[in-house]
Amino acid sequence: MQLFFILSLNCHASFAVAGPKVWVLIEEKVIWILDTTDISEKPGQAETTLIEEFLAHGFDVVDSAMVRKNIIQAKGLRALAGDQQAVAAIGLEHGAQFSVAGTAVAKFGMAGIAGSNMKSVHATVTARIIRNEDAAIIASSSASATVPHLDEIQGGALAIQKASRRLADKLIAQFRAVTDHETRSGRIITLRLNHVSTYSRLESVLSTLEKNIPAVESAHLDTFTTGTAVITVRYRGESRDLASSLAHKNFSGFRLEPTHMTPGS
Repeated sequence: MQLFFILSLNCHASFAVAGPKVWVLIEEKVIWILDTTDISEKPGQAETTLIEEFLAHGFDVVDSAMVRKNIIQAKGLRALAGDQQAVAAIGLEHGAQFSVAGTAVAKFGMAGIAGSNMKSVHATVTARIIRNEDAAIIASSSASATVPHLDEIQGGALAIQKASRRLADKLIAQFRAVTDHETRSGRIITLRLNHVSTYSRLESVLSTLEKNIPAVESAHLDTFTTGTAVITVRYRGESRDLASSLAHKNFSGFRLEPTHMTPGS
């Protein structure tokens, strides 16, 4: 993740810091003997179940139906096909910090189980959690379930629901492991400062990072040429929090004004 700043004499930026928010988008297909039903145009059983599970675990979840209405068709199809950059872009557009994207497939299995009219339906749900600010995959897994039922459509829904609950447990466990580790050890963020007129101002920024922002584990100057400085920071928190902290610091004779964030390391 790169943060871009401009050194300014009188500018000030403020940021609102929200809790973790996710949006969920699952392409769902139900495959029977004669045809395939694609129900990805609206939230299916997998998407609904994953949303329920994330809400139950304390996540703030974006209304997926609203997101679907706003997705440009081409971008939506790329996202469902596995373009994590497109997924991240859509998530950011709707205020989500993380995206959960994947596929769910239910297939008709065996008929006449043990001489009865019961049918077996098998479902597999696969998804990944993407951190939207840098489009990094921080969790990925799949889960399967088989359900016997008299009606293959209802059985398919139940199988997808069962597999989705199993998948949610796996994804949330991975998510917490990664975020807990980053909280303890910090993550690498690159700061790019433009219009740095003097080295003393650069030293002031470095000193502030190292001494006055508690979540900063370390800060190292990588390059400083023609008024542009690149600093590598190990930070225990979100990049937006670091940007906000720097924007609110009172430097002598100048302020830092964050301009934008881009994926990168």
